[in-house]
Order: sequence, then C-alpha cells, then structure tokens
Amino acid sequence: MNQAVPSPGRVKVLIVEDESTIAGNLLEYLTLRAYAADVAHDGPAAMLRLSTEPWDVILLDIGLPRADGFKVLHHLREDLMLATPVLILTARGDLDARLQGFRLGADDYLQKPFALAEVEARVTALHRRATGRVVEQASQAGALRLDRRTREVSVDGKSLKLMPRSMQLLERLIREPGEVVLRAELERILWPDGYPPEDALRGQVYLLRRALADAGYDGLETVHGVGVRLKP
Repeated sequence: MNQAVPSPGRVKVLIVEDESTIAGNLLEYLTLRAYAADVAHDGPAAMLRLSTEPWDVILLDIGLPRADGFKVLHHLREDLMLATPVLILTARGDLDARLQGFRLGADDYLQKPFALAEVEARVTALHRRATGRVVEQASQAGALRLDRRTREVSVDGKSLKLMPRSMQLLERLIREPGEVVLRAELERILWPDGYPPEDALRGQVYLLRRALADAGYDGLETVHGVGVRLKP
C-alpha cells in the first residue's frame, strides 16, 4: 500500500495491523476524517516506518507476524527513544497483556472489536496531550485575550493585571463569549465553600468591568436576574 501524502497540519497516524479488513476500515475511516493515515502490515515493516518517518500517533496491534507488537513498542521506546503516543488495539484482553503493554510504554489500550469513532476519539486525545493542547492555550472575546498558560490578560495587545477573583470570573466567562453564565454558577466558582454575602457577586462583576473598561474593553454585560456574559 502506498504511503498517504499528508497535507500541512494533518495528524499522521501509522496503523500497524496485519488483518486486512481491520486495517482497511481504520485507514478509510481516518482518511475520511482528514487524518494522514497509512498501514504497516507486520512488525519489521512497522519498525522500518518508525525509524525513517515521523508520526503523530501509532495504532498498534499485538499479534503481528514476524515481530509482535511488544517488540515494535520496545523498538520505538528503547532503540529509537521516541515518545510518539501509542494506542494498542488487540483481541487480547487479559490483564497481563495490558500490563506488559503499559510497562513497555503504551499510552492507551482498546480491545477488539471496537467502534471506529472511539478509536478516533482516543487518537485525538492522545495527540492533544502529546502536543500540550488538552485545552486551548488562549481564549478571546473581541479585543480581549486570555493566555491560559501564562495567565496573561490583554486588550489589543496591552497587558492588564486583575485581582484573583476578577481572574476567576474572566476565566469562566471567556470560555463561551456571547453566552450568559448563570449567577449561581459564578457564585460557586468564587465562593466554593459556602453562600456569598448579598450582592457580593455584583461587586466582583463591577470590579472586573471597571478593570476591563479602563484597558479599553467595554464588553462585559449583566443580564439582570440571570447572569453575566462577554461580548464575542
């Protein structure tokens, strides 16, 4: 089978599977879902592909001809010293097999038969974790931006400092710009150990609104009797 040629930005998935029907189904499904997928049908072919080409995620069967999946995994981790995420797909469901796979460096394990949609979900999760994108690094509402990694808030590129509770409010509101976040949810975020004083939330919203307005963002809105939202 010829190697699929990936487009820029597409996640490259190597399917290591000797059973042609399973391999074909995985290849067709992932390709239709915009992955750059290809197949290696035995252990030596897989080890060669891993040694010569970069991959983002590996789907690895255990019962391979010529060299089993455990040997492939050992080669990946010990010989090549690559941290590429590995999802084991196998008919073997015994605990010893699972534990051996994890000891050798597998990241996840899925027993056959499996749903193709679940395989995709696990591939996506593994790739996000490997690239540090489990959550979006930054959120934005108009000119307002929050970098979740550095916890820096800016308006039109100009940084501003927020008090701790103002930051907690903003972190929740900016997840879904334009959506109203209910008062009860915001109160639980700010006062998780009990009921807040009367009008305490109103005071915190006022402080955040003033800080944002001073920096040039006037998009914090109170929906009376319901909650608070940010303009997208």
